Amino acid sequence: MKLLNGATLRTLQFGSMALATSALVACGGGSSNGSSPGATISGTAAVGAAMANASVVLTCKNGAGSATANASGAYSATFQFDGPCAITASSGATALHSFAAGAGTYNVTPLTELLLSYLAGQLGTTVSGLLSGISNNTTFQSALSNTTVIANAQAAVAQQIKTLYGITLSSSSFLTVSFTPGQPGADADLDALKTAGAITANGQPAASLITAVTAAGKAAPISGGNNGGGTTGGTGGSGGTGTTTK
Repeated sequence: MKLLNGATLRTLQFGSMALATSALVACGGGSSNGSSPGATISGTAAVGAAMANASVVLTCKNGAGSATANASGAYSATFQFDGPCAITASSGATALHSFAAGAGTYNVTPLTELLLSYLAGQLGTTVSGLLSGISNNTTFQSALSNTTVIANAQAAVAQQIKTLYGITLSSSSFLTVSFTPGQPGADADLDALKTAGAITANGQPAASLITAVTAAGKAAPISGGNNGGGTTGGTGGSGGTGTTTK
């Protein structure tokens, strides 16, 4: 048998290494563009009481992730994505929705459900239509990534609550404020709303409150929504830091 000389053997070894590296990148085990491995979305799922051990699913403009909340309702998911992202937290018979503009803290509560109702009204759609459109509707993507649009919508929801129930929220930034169930602040707001009947026994906003918030959103439409003119929502960043893994 003829033995390979040193030069030939080195050539074969180099070729094998190159093929292995190419296979690794193709399977998602590496990156040819130097992008970061992912970004983190975290927050608290609560209805006053924590949504303990809730299943949290995140579906983004690009990419998807999931997490399981702890006993205090806190969740955290790190994955490659481009925002915005729809967030659904489910625990027992309770399912609530929220969204994330990009990486950071984003809660899931009856207040975020109301926030989506307001934004859906502004955009001439429903909450389910808004969430399902995150992956392909550029108008929805722009609105849910725009900090001014989001801040104004939170303030409008807080005003509706004050008008209808006489409750002033401790923070109008209820989408992103950090809080712990059982402690003063945002969680106490949820307890007060539940006592007042603004939140039902199954953790959902009262139907009359949803109707009022949705109507308020329709009265302040975002340009480009299905209902035509009105205030301009502007454009926002893409959110997130990576692309979907394979």
